[in-house]
Amino acid sequence: MTVWAVDGEDPERADVNALLRDYFAELTVRYFDRPTTEAEIDLTLAEYPTTGLGVFLVLRAAGVAAGHLGVYPTGELTRFYVHPSHRRSGGGRALLAAAEDWARSQNLPRLFLDTRDDLVEARAFYASAGFSEIPPPTTSPGKFQDHWFEKTL
Repeated sequence: MTVWAVDGEDPERADVNALLRDYFAELTVRYFDRPTTEAEIDLTLAEYPTTGLGVFLVLRAAGVAAGHLGVYPTGELTRFYVHPSHRRSGGGRALLAAAEDWARSQNLPRLFLDTRDDLVEARAFYASAGFSEIPPPTTSPGKFQDHWFEKTL
């Protein structure tokens, strides 16, 4: 059984930044059904910076960075990722529990997020973690927004 540690960390830390790069690489491969390049990941990181967050949580197993989750001050979740070698062992739930604790400490009423059609596992995870699918909050959703979820705290 893996013992997880979750703490707020700087996304620019080398091992955490490597995970962010893995996250964007996986999203690109899955969405566009093609390999990506380091240069493309650099462009994606520049276009979608990890800024403006209330907290950036990092999941660690025996000190090794295994995942991350950002939470905006509004309660919106972003950059939820667990490295494939650590999936299906409770790390995602540990990250989510830490995000919920942080949100409650900020007196936020809910957590919410959007996700894509191709991220089937993510949608199943959110439903199993008590999130409900909700209607889009806008009539003109973004390119990578297909499903919206929220969880009342």
